[in-house]
Amino acid sequence: MVSAYSPVPTQEGVAVAGGLRLRVKPLQLLLLAGVALIIGIPLLAGQERRAAVSDYMGSRIGTGYRHSESLSSHIPPPSGGIPDDEDVPMTLEARLKHLLQRTALEQYEAELPNRHGCPFYTYARNTYFFHEGKDERWHKVSRDDIRRYRQKIVDYFRALDREAIPIVWDKSMEADVPVDQRRGLIYTGGEGKTLERLRFSLHMLRNVIKSTMPVEVYYFPGEFADQKVRDEFTNEWKVTLIESNARKGDGKSWQIKNRSFLDTKFTQFVYMDSDNIPLMDPAELFESVEFKQSGSVFWADLNKDHPDNSIWRIMGRQCTDEHWPAESGQVVYDKSGNQGLNLAVLHLSNHMMDNADMYDFLSYGDKDTYRYSFYALGLDYQQAPRMFASVGGYQRQDGTSSPDYFCGHAMIQWGLTPESARYDTSYHPVPAFLHQILTKHRYGLQPDKLFSHAKRPREDGILDPRLVRTLYEFTGDCFAIELKGPDGLADSPNSYGDGQGTIIEPMADVLHAHPHVAQALADMSERIALLNKPGDR
Repeated sequence: MVSAYSPVPTQEGVAVAGGLRLRVKPLQLLLLAGVALIIGIPLLAGQERRAAVSDYMGSRIGTGYRHSESLSSHIPPPSGGIPDDEDVPMTLEARLKHLLQRTALEQYEAELPNRHGCPFYTYARNTYFFHEGKDERWHKVSRDDIRRYRQKIVDYFRALDREAIPIVWDKSMEADVPVDQRRGLIYTGGEGKTLERLRFSLHMLRNVIKSTMPVEVYYFPGEFADQKVRDEFTNEWKVTLIESNARKGDGKSWQIKNRSFLDTKFTQFVYMDSDNIPLMDPAELFESVEFKQSGSVFWADLNKDHPDNSIWRIMGRQCTDEHWPAESGQVVYDKSGNQGLNLAVLHLSNHMMDNADMYDFLSYGDKDTYRYSFYALGLDYQQAPRMFASVGGYQRQDGTSSPDYFCGHAMIQWGLTPESARYDTSYHPVPAFLHQILTKHRYGLQPDKLFSHAKRPREDGILDPRLVRTLYEFTGDCFAIELKGPDGLADSPNSYGDGQGTIIEPMADVLHAHPHVAQALADMSERIALLNKPGDR
């Protein structure tokens, strides 16, 4: 008896594989050879290209994070930098030379490592509106285009140098600035409803939190034209008003933010969008472990990077899920960080935003260009340690109460880690910012349900792999955080046993350590809810 796996005697014209007879005709052989040739074309590009792909996949600049024991801790390590053993000097010239020398790949060569590092089945990347319809343009960026992108970066810095514009920070830049004015808070905006949102934020800062931080507000020419309003902001809110020469775009006004970072007298600053309300004194963030690690902190947005975005090939690095795009409604920054090269990062971000024809399909404004600039120069930056919570209440889009439907239209971005909690793995940062990113577009909501509850993952560490189970999505109406699979608590039906799940808490509990902040937020809710009346500026 012959089994299915028994050897089979060979005969002329019969191929034998695994004990099974397979008759192959000449035409079939020809077709198989053709298919093999098509599949093998990319591998026939020559030893040099194969080596380049191998270097790209194996390069440690492409892995995103340097190996660190803190990967498993509650404090993320700095990311974006070049490994120390590559021995690239911390000078702008050396960093730009390194950029030019990075491997330049075609789309088909980079596709496999990038899709491995940023797989489509994790997080929200295909559903993110900015990624829609970009594939064709991304794929058209060639190896020669990549070299042109990099050369234009170098040429941009050379032009700044010829104009004697400071590119790398040094101590002379703060020599005439009093010590107590070297740290501060920056806002932008100066007309319409933006002024009222600034009032909400400054009221919380000055009257509730009692922060004494110096504050600068940057605005476009023609704004803050009313002298009474100017007097109010300078006298009551104790801010310095500064007219900006930033270019004003037709839509988003991203340029003024980056321009203010370059122009401010502050060496170290916290930036807040006008629709952002502080929930703690922002000055405390300067003393955090995260800020001191690299001199900059960025908070995560809800989406993840797309692996086919040609920015990865331009920067010569692999897409990785260990990085989150920034939600730049708040930033903590030190221009003297990275031995003064953090100032060069701001200049490079300016270059990217000023060249929309090159970067508008690669980045969604400043929220991406800061990070890309760190990547280009191989410099460390810092991610905040926790994912944001969605803040809202149990009401529908039209303001109808709905006890089973939670809709979040603002986000709590959590604070950072004080030195006293550096080794406390159970520490969870306190609420730091309430960014009303969707609230400002909503009208007719019930004030008492505007900020009544917050929803977040139970395990919300920025590098926690369990975040893959709590899908953050922008539904058009709400920030939704949906659990994929059963709850991870041990006593839950069909539990995964990983502890992951979602939590919805009353804001009074979230802000339990600062009840006066919770009360002030509740008191402002009615005016905030009424601010977005249709037809009003």
